[in-house]
Amino acid sequence: MTDTPVPGAAKRDYLPAERRDMILSLLTQQSVVTVPELAKLLNTTAITVRRDLTALANAGLVKRVRGGAMSVGEAPERAAGQPAMGLGGVVTGHTAAGVPTVRPVTHQPELSPDQPAIGVMLPEPSFFWPGVTGHMRDYAARLGMRLVTRECAYEGATREDLILQSFADDPTVCGIIAAPTASASADHNAWDWIERTALPTVVIERDQPTLGTCYVDSVRTNHQYGVRKAAVHFLAHGHHRIGAAFNLSPTAAQIQDGWRQVVDASDAIDCPFVFDGIQPYDTKGVGGIVDKILLSGVTAMLVHSDYLAIAIAQELERRGRRVPQDLSMISVDGFATPSSRPLTVLRSPEQDLAQAAVSMLVTRLQDPAAATRHLFVDPALIDRGSVVDVTPA
Repeated sequence: MTDTPVPGAAKRDYLPAERRDMILSLLTQQSVVTVPELAKLLNTTAITVRRDLTALANAGLVKRVRGGAMSVGEAPERAAGQPAMGLGGVVTGHTAAGVPTVRPVTHQPELSPDQPAIGVMLPEPSFFWPGVTGHMRDYAARLGMRLVTRECAYEGATREDLILQSFADDPTVCGIIAAPTASASADHNAWDWIERTALPTVVIERDQPTLGTCYVDSVRTNHQYGVRKAAVHFLAHGHHRIGAAFNLSPTAAQIQDGWRQVVDASDAIDCPFVFDGIQPYDTKGVGGIVDKILLSGVTAMLVHSDYLAIAIAQELERRGRRVPQDLSMISVDGFATPSSRPLTVLRSPEQDLAQAAVSMLVTRLQDPAAATRHLFVDPALIDRGSVVDVTPA
């Protein structure tokens, strides 16, 4: 995704969890990965890659093949009832203040390198971000604008402020869309840079640091409302005793907070346990979740993310239980579910998020003094049949 080398975006040594997440993410974009390909991507040795593939295979998340691994994935789908927001036009010039002037177009124009550009800084490619970037590129092109893209890291391992500065150093870049690290343990150099810059900036899928002083436009998935959709779906099928499990991700805390609000808001749902911080390739941790499922008598599970849901389902099968016959399940962030294990999912609407971010940035360019806006886009619930009616005891 990176167009040119940039300070702060050099190759680095990844943690085991990061490597395995990147392998799983790559397998949602292509059906087979090879050991040499992964060794180059992950900046590590073939021996380390084989060790990672073995761990993922032992967890049932990939299938080992000679020289690499494979996984069957599904192409992203758009849920019914989720129309795209209208946006179309072409930048025909700039006002005296440097603001693009836009007129509608009915086709995507050819873009030249000197046309206005949007700087986009998103985390290393995963099953979610490439689709978002692709939609941004399409919508920006319809406005006569290019995308200049750079990669950052999920946990702030790159100097994000230097990446952002590379956009400012490009005279064609007129605004930025970014997903800076916002975790409490990370340096907030990117947020400090955004607060100081004169370039209009839209933050995507991130909340600002707690007690931070940087206030800019943002667009995010409304995970709290998404969790409500999951709860209603469970209840409609007669499920009231429901467990939950969440792995580590930038959005896990929002999803878990949404679930807590749902459980606390009424006595309709009895949630006897919540696991957090369990990675899908942590076989001991996954085994502990399944132990609790079997001992607690829950009839359904809300799980984030897909691969953790898949790992739980496969561990259940090893113990003679099946999804959905013995346990119903909804997965949050449903992009990577293999077709061999269809799960009902809550999916962030990558097309609408991308279009909203570009539209919001153009609006800010045209009206720099407007009040800061924060847009939430509801995820879609895609029913693949992994939630069934509770069978009477």
